[in-house]
Amino acid sequence: MRKSFVSIIIVNYNGKNLLENMLRSISKLRYRDCEIIVLDNKSTDGSQEFVRKLRNVKLVENPSNMGYSGINSAIKYCKGELILFLNNDMELDSNCLKELVKTINSDKNASMAVPRLVNFYDKNLKSGGTWLSRAFYNGHLKATGNEKISEVPYLGVGLIRKDFVDLFGYLFDPDYFIYGEDVDLGLRIRLTGKKVLFDPKAIMYHLHSVTMQKQSRSFSTYLMERNLLITAFKNLEIKNLALFLPYIKLMRFVAFVKDILTLRFDLAFSRLRAMFWILLNFNKVLRKRNETQKFRKSDDSYILKVFSEKYIFKEKFNV
Repeated sequence: MRKSFVSIIIVNYNGKNLLENMLRSISKLRYRDCEIIVLDNKSTDGSQEFVRKLRNVKLVENPSNMGYSGINSAIKYCKGELILFLNNDMELDSNCLKELVKTINSDKNASMAVPRLVNFYDKNLKSGGTWLSRAFYNGHLKATGNEKISEVPYLGVGLIRKDFVDLFGYLFDPDYFIYGEDVDLGLRIRLTGKKVLFDPKAIMYHLHSVTMQKQSRSFSTYLMERNLLITAFKNLEIKNLALFLPYIKLMRFVAFVKDILTLRFDLAFSRLRAMFWILLNFNKVLRKRNETQKFRKSDDSYILKVFSEKYIFKEKFNV
């Protein structure tokens, strides 16, 4: 395996205790050629003071909570040719980084290598990769035990080539805050003719969005709906956008009706709010699209190879 220097970025917001667990697991990694950067989103729990006392850990501070997209502030401090980006609610298997480096270096067309996520509390809940529908809804696949290295549409943590990040000037769309930013990243990788590889031997344990549990479900629904709609407009060719738009709207109408029938009026309102945001800010969405399309090197036939409709009506699988 060719040695590559890796910059590890951990995004943190009021997760001092989570950081301790994460950094402990990083200290046990068998791949040692790396630096550690903690990107803090204006925590108020003493996270910054905790990190400042640590040797060989660099602290980058945002002036406000910028969500997962706040990770962009740390990119300019990365010295590695590869970047491992993580949320603070993770623990890494000792072989995880070694496996990811091996996978991404094995394929010159891979811009990103991603791990298998395992539920921290219930180790039987293991991800077998991710799925993405043409309706622009997405989720995780339950592991079968037969997974091999394969292409997947996206993942919210992983190892990425810094030259790809430098191409766009950001890792995650800075306006997304959180949710859907990983799907947008995966599709931008496909748009440039590259791919995301899932390595089932690279294990990360996930405490399942402990930080984001502080957000209301209605706000999370709003961000997810808005950001996935923006992602569709940014990345698809015009002909396919026109083709899929009725399906995209239909599936959101189905979700809206389900919310009404289950008396979740707050979620129904959040979906409407997301659609109205798109309408009211359509010029901004178009500017995002124009900027993204400048980097297109493959047509949608390549991008759509990782889409599937087999899982959209199944229960969401949580890891």
